[in-house]
Amino acid sequence: MRSRSFALLSSLVLGVVSHAQSAGLGIKGGPLASSVKAINLRTTPIAGATLGLYVPWGIGPRMELQPEILVSTMGARYTEPDADQFTVRSIYLQVPLCLKLYVGNGFNFSGGYQFGKPLAAQRTDDAGTTDVLDRYETLDMGFVVGAGIDFQNGLDLSLRGYSAMTPSLRNDDALFPKNKALQFTFGYRFTQFKSTRTGRRRG
Repeated sequence: MRSRSFALLSSLVLGVVSHAQSAGLGIKGGPLASSVKAINLRTTPIAGATLGLYVPWGIGPRMELQPEILVSTMGARYTEPDADQFTVRSIYLQVPLCLKLYVGNGFNFSGGYQFGKPLAAQRTDDAGTTDVLDRYETLDMGFVVGAGIDFQNGLDLSLRGYSAMTPSLRNDDALFPKNKALQFTFGYRFTQFKSTRTGRRRG
């Protein structure tokens, strides 16, 4: 069921991209800090990054629907009860779908849902580095919320938080870790909106 949902959302994104003449098309990327919310273990954030495409699609005078396809590095540093530490780093293919509401001269708030598929995962501790991708669920899902500002020259800046609603590990009955992240991205629209966007003036 989760795999079908991910495929459906990916198809929606690609469909919008194929009709980009009625919307916009851009590339975005930037740094992020990710961690997990887990039971019985203390976690701290680690640095990562995200990069991908986004399609701002005007659906109203002050509203945009923005699907994206991103590749992001995620993970966290874990501290066990005996003070031993290990770090898990992962790479996700993410497909967020956000609704943006413009409240000023380019300033906007956004919110939506995100699907993610793990592409790689490694655990590093005192014994070395181990591949742990087979322990991960095939789909990660959760909410995204943020704010940003879009400029007339095509530059878009955004700050967004992500909180997963589903645990990232399979066959796990102890930790129930859920991904979370805070990212700051720089975007640039290669294709701008037509005259229908006049109600969403940018800075």
